Amino acid sequence: MMFSLFSCEQKKSDRTFKTFNEGVALNLDAIEQQDKGNFERAAVLNRQSIDKFKETLKIDSTHPGARSALGHSLYIDKQFDEAIKWFGQANKVNGAAAINYREMGLCKISLGNIQAGKADIDKAFSMDTTREIREITIQDLTNIGKLAFEYADDYIKQGESQKGSDYKTFSIGVLMLAFEYDKSRKDIAMVISDFADKIGDKKTASMYRALGGQ
Repeated sequence: MMFSLFSCEQKKSDRTFKTFNEGVALNLDAIEQQDKGNFERAAVLNRQSIDKFKETLKIDSTHPGARSALGHSLYIDKQFDEAIKWFGQANKVNGAAAINYREMGLCKISLGNIQAGKADIDKAFSMDTTREIREITIQDLTNIGKLAFEYADDYIKQGESQKGSDYKTFSIGVLMLAFEYDKSRKDIAMVISDFADKIGDKKTASMYRALGGQ
């Protein structure tokens, strides 16, 4: 009887290990395709990784890495609310981790809540004081800010002027946060100045132009 129970547990462990690793492999393949510019293929692979991480948790709800990995893949798929839920569960079940707080913060910012996102990112930086996490987060924030400004122009072209205006204000706010984390990034200061000029905010444009060294 004991041997039978051990055998079942071993099979469950093997299935969990195999399924989770398949999810990780799909996620890495998605990154590779993204880097090659194959965005549609990358999105398909990433969604397949989401299914694998969910399957992992069905097999073993105690798996230590599946919640965090699922949150990450959901974040990449822009399912921000769902990702926040899983990052929160990962911190609760498996212990608080900087990587979870970092991406949870980015999710909240992507949903328009800059202050709540900043609180999570600050928590991540307090847990992981390396330069690496700060640099990748600043780059992510810069990308979010620039993309929001592009979306704003698209909304304006579609006749949604107020939505476009709100996106531009949001864009500048995100870029300001990125610059706050590293005031040596004069390139970010100049982007803020340029965007502020475009919305007629001369005061902000002038201030960040000076911070950018021009």
